[in-house]
Amino acid sequence: MQQAEVLKTVFQEIDICNSNEVTFHDVKDAISTPELAGFLESVGISTDDVWTFFMLLDQDRSGSIDLDEFVSGCLQLHGPAKSMQMAKMSFENKLTRQAIKHLSEDLQGMKQQLSSALPSKEVKEVF
Repeated sequence: MQQAEVLKTVFQEIDICNSNEVTFHDVKDAISTPELAGFLESVGISTDDVWTFFMLLDQDRSGSIDLDEFVSGCLQLHGPAKSMQMAKMSFENKLTRQAIKHLSEDLQGMKQQLSSALPSKEVKEVF
């Protein structure tokens, strides 16, 4: 795939330390150059929101992006600006589902604690 090879070259240009990982600041600095910003825009990848762009590429939420994350993430974002918005909504949806899951687990824990401390009739009235 030719575009993947081009994206690998772009990653190597961003990775000025040759660490095989780039940080948010590396990406922000690189995107601020007209060459990279123009290239990404030309292949349909919106870079209007650098933080969102970075977070969408950082699939493992490690705080850095490796070559595979960069290439696969950019390929997923390829297309009209709507692709970026859809990816952003998907990412936010994932975070929301995780937060709801944690809240549910917390509520279950509270219910169990109340059950052991209060008569069952009072716990049913609370929940």
